This record gives sequence, C-alpha cells and structure tokens, in this order.
Amino acid sequence: MSPTHSPITGRQPLKPTMPMGTRIDLNLLQVLQILLEECSVTRAASRLHLSQSAVSKSLSRLRAMFDDPLFIRERHGLRPTPRAQALRGELAELLSRLESLSAPPTFAPATSQRRFQMAVLESAWSTLMPSCTHALTSALPHGSFEISRWQADCLSLMEKGQLDIGLAGHDHSADTPGEPPTLPEGFHSQILWRDDHVMLVRRGHPVLNRTTPLTLDEFAALDHVQATCEGRSRWSLDERLEHHGTPRRISVLVPDFRDALSIVAHSELVFCAPRSFANASSVLHGLAICELPVRLPALSYRLIWHASHEQDPGHRWLRQSLITHIRNTHGADAAVADH
Repeated sequence: MSPTHSPITGRQPLKPTMPMGTRIDLNLLQVLQILLEECSVTRAASRLHLSQSAVSKSLSRLRAMFDDPLFIRERHGLRPTPRAQALRGELAELLSRLESLSAPPTFAPATSQRRFQMAVLESAWSTLMPSCTHALTSALPHGSFEISRWQADCLSLMEKGQLDIGLAGHDHSADTPGEPPTLPEGFHSQILWRDDHVMLVRRGHPVLNRTTPLTLDEFAALDHVQATCEGRSRWSLDERLEHHGTPRRISVLVPDFRDALSIVAHSELVFCAPRSFANASSVLHGLAICELPVRLPALSYRLIWHASHEQDPGHRWLRQSLITHIRNTHGADAAVADH
C-alpha cells in the first residue's frame, strides 16, 4: 500500500489541522460521530446520556480541535460542514476498530487452533491423563496439546512463557499438614485433590500372607525400589523414617515410576507411591496394595500457572476443563480452594 494512504481505510488520509502534539480525546470523537449521525444536539445528548449543555461544550472543543465550525445551525437542526462530511467515513471506521480493540478477548474451543503446553507429574499420568486427554481433545478438536513431564525447572519455563500450565504434586510438611509449600511470587495455583502413600507389591508377595500388620522396623527392612521425582531420590517418607531412626533399605533406584512398577511386578521388591497412582496401576500391572505402618503428611496435587495467564480466556477454559474433569473423577477428594 502506498505510504500516502491510510493503513485503516486505504484512502488518502485527511490532513490534520490541529497543532502537532495535540492529544485526541476519544470521547470527543464519539460525540462527533453521534452528532454526524443525528445532526441534532438534543438527539445526540439523548443517545449519549449526556445533557445538551455537555454536548454543546464538547462541540466547542471539537471545533477548536479541528479549527472548523463542523456544523452550521439551521431551523431543523445542524448541517455538517464539508470538513465534517470528510471526517465521517474515517471516523466511523476508526471508532469501530477502537471498539474492537477494547472488547474483551474471547475463546471458542470448538474452532480454536491453539496449542497448549502442559507439564504433568509422573504419578498423575495413570490417574488423570488417559481420560483427561480424551476429554480435552474432544472439546478442542482443532487445537493440540504438548504434554511433558513435570520437572524442577517448570516454574522457570512458565515465567518465560514456554509452558502454559503444570500439574504438580507436593508433600505437606509435618508442621503444616494441611497446606502445600508456598509458590514464588507471580504464580497461582489450585489444589485438585489430596492423597496419601501406600505400598505396592506383586500378587503372591510374602507380606500378603501375614496375619499381623508390618511393624515400622519390618517395613524399613524390606527391599525397596525408589523412583526419582523432579530429580530427587529422597521423599518425605525417607525423612519421616529417619526421624524415627528407621531408614528404609533402597535396593534399586530407577529414573521413573514405570520402571519401578515393572521391577515390583517381577520381584520381591516393594514400591511406595501415592494411593491414586497405586489404584490406577495395580490392576494394569497385577500388583497388590498394602497400607504403610507409619502415617505421612498428605500429598497434594495442584494446578500451577503464571499470573500472566490469569485473565487469558483460553487458559481459563483449560483450567476449568481440568478442574471439572478431576472433580468428576475424584469426587469429594477434589479440592476447590484457590491459593
């Protein structure tokens, strides 16, 4: 397009008559637009919900702004001057564009092609992702999801805008058993559900033949397989056992939960995991669930997102979709408190 034409209308722009540096009051332009449509101060005041005096004062300011009378009084109203007539077309389009820019953003999942990036804690995969992924992709048929494993650097990725949302798990401390750790400033979260820990063993494991519960010492002496989580090999369970003076025996350390399940299914080793993960995995891998001899602080699963996404309609849809699905899946266990 030629630089001598308006980028909005494509027409040759009107030469300004107002002094350089003059600030344009958009409210005055709206008054001018209504006056051009009504050619009457009385009718314009009624449409604008202003007094006739206020509209007259605005017209005086417009005349000074454009250095033109703009309207000539006649018996039956106002007649626009050539200058005002020349402004009519561009003014209507300009105000329409400004109204569109200031309108609240919307999100239509049925037609959106947006790509969401999510990170999910490994122990939540079996519990949540198979059914949740189906629900999300059905509701967003033209969009897509990139789902990775929750890692220690995910908060940094969110801060940089490289990750939309995370589903993380956090052990509650013994001092604050009802609350997960506080997030850094600039992040929001919502607890989805609370969980506790159990022990997974293969079906036919000798511990299943016991007539009495395991003691703490007997539990610690078992051969345990441990999976790293967020790069950590020590869990709150280990801290609690060491506090009691009975550290457990870690015979095998593996990089993820799936490897731990495979080992347990084919050995005498045992694996401690969140109850929701154990419930989802035990049938698939032919494992049995045993209660722990020691009570641990709760584990919370929660959504985490950066404050920059708080008002984004698409992000709000994603959060609400996840929360709704999890409430339907976990029922009363799904929490609704914001943090």
